[in-house]
Amino acid sequence: DIDECVAESHNCSFNETCFNIQGGFRCLSLECPENYRKSGDTRCERLPCNENKECQSLPLRITYYHLSFPTNIQVPTDIFRMGPSNAVPGDKIQLSIISGNQEGFFTTKKVNNHSGLVVMQRQITEPRDLLLTIQMRLSRHGTVNTSIAKLFIFVSA
Repeated sequence: DIDECVAESHNCSFNETCFNIQGGFRCLSLECPENYRKSGDTRCERLPCNENKECQSLPLRITYYHLSFPTNIQVPTDIFRMGPSNAVPGDKIQLSIISGNQEGFFTTKKVNNHSGLVVMQRQITEPRDLLLTIQMRLSRHGTVNTSIAKLFIFVSA
């Protein structure tokens, strides 16, 4: 495998990030949705809501991750862990896959009250690119906040 991103032999634009995968690369663009601002290369933070109730129900942050693995890896296998950056006694999280799992390759599993896993439960037998959207609902001191993880999953031969 040649890392086209390091060798700068890719054709990603200035606004895109090069991500190396086995046998190639992908150009990824991070665009934050309305009501969010970019904070770092892979994260969007919600803008202050003031009194807007609709805004207050939006996720606090959306973070983008890139995973790459070959076809036919052993299943079940844990591919991603999610939880709050600082756990507090009494926290409870709920992880769910809200899009990108139409073929049922993945599921979520609770580890404890402040950590959950995304598990690949069915083998992926051919190369493909997938985008999973994972929602974490964090219940803390009677308040529920949500965060979103967007997992770009690149399965190579």
